[in-house]
This record gives sequence, C-alpha cells and structure tokens, in this order.
Amino acid sequence: MKIAVIAANGRSGQAFVKKALKAGHIINAGIRGNSHLEPHINLKIIECDATNEDQLRNLLSGQEAVASFIGHVKGSEPNVQTVAINCVIKVMKELGIKRLVSLTGTGVRFPGDKITIIDHILNLTIRIIDPYRVEDGKNHVEAIKDSGLNWTVIRVLKLQNLKPKPFRLLDNGPTKLYVSREEVAESVLQVLENNRFNKKSPIIGKP
Repeated sequence: MKIAVIAANGRSGQAFVKKALKAGHIINAGIRGNSHLEPHINLKIIECDATNEDQLRNLLSGQEAVASFIGHVKGSEPNVQTVAINCVIKVMKELGIKRLVSLTGTGVRFPGDKITIIDHILNLTIRIIDPYRVEDGKNHVEAIKDSGLNWTVIRVLKLQNLKPKPFRLLDNGPTKLYVSREEVAESVLQVLENNRFNKKSPIIGKP
C-alpha cells in the first residue's frame, strides 16, 4: 500500500514508518525540519507543513491512504489538529484519496464509551490545565466525521516510550493506562491493512 504519513518525524510517526516499511508498504513521509528517519528503498521523505495545501498535495499525490500523527507539541497553536486536518481532508478530496487514519486522546468521547476512574481523572486534569488541547482533539474528530471519507480515529489515554505489550482495539474501551508508541504504530497499521473500524474511533485497550 502507498501511505502518506503526516508528522512522520514525531516519535509515533517514526514508529509507524519503521513498522510499515518492514511490512512492505511504500511510504511518503511528511516531515518538518531535519529527518530522523533511516533511509529505505520504499521511503520518500518530503518536507510538509500540514497546514500548507501545496506541500500536502506534493505529499499525498499518488497515495492510497493517509496516516496522520498530528499532535500538540511545545509551541504549537492551540487548534493545530483541527486546522491541519481540515487542510488534509480538502487535499484528500481533491486527489480522490478515501482512507484516513488519525490519532487522538480518550478525552474525545463517543456514545457507549466505558470510562475508567483513571481515564476520567487524567482527562479532567488535562481539561483544567490545557482545555484548548481537549477541544482541539474534539473539533478535529468532528471535522473527520463530517468529511465523507473512509476514516478511523484511534484513541489513546497516556502515550509512553515503553516496550510494546499485547493490546486490543476496542470500540468503546476501556482504555489501557499506558500505551507504547509501538502499540500505536501497530494499531494504525492493522486498521489500514485490514480496513477495520471504518467510520469508528476505537480505543487501545487490554487484550
């Protein structure tokens, strides 16, 4: 599969690129600044600001699917996810690309979610400390839901640089407390390869 990866230079993006290449996929990796990705015959590294439509067209041209790892980092705008995903959706429609997988937090709720006490406490803390981050996650998901694309949004509670452990994608959770970036990468690859969870937002939970 030809996959365009947005924010491929982030830690989760890097983990996905590595795993997808190992599985035999062809990757257009969108990065900002210096690349941290190892060269590979099936890897093309492209400078891409996800809010720049011309750069997005260059990244997405000829691709079959898009994996977005856009998130909040130090210095990013409070609505970075929403602004960027709207640009991504627009360009995907122009180019006729239907499949989109994105990542967000479990603070974005869906009907039927099984919310643990720890999930509730941690997300309440985030809403108090950084309410714009939570609202941005929600708004970015609403834009995806309204896009008409074949989308999946994978939700995670607390992302850590840990060794991967067994997990399962669950429609409504409950969530694992700690999720490794390798688990995120594997979950994104699973839904792309198997075309699973179409127009759903599964949570990474315990097996």
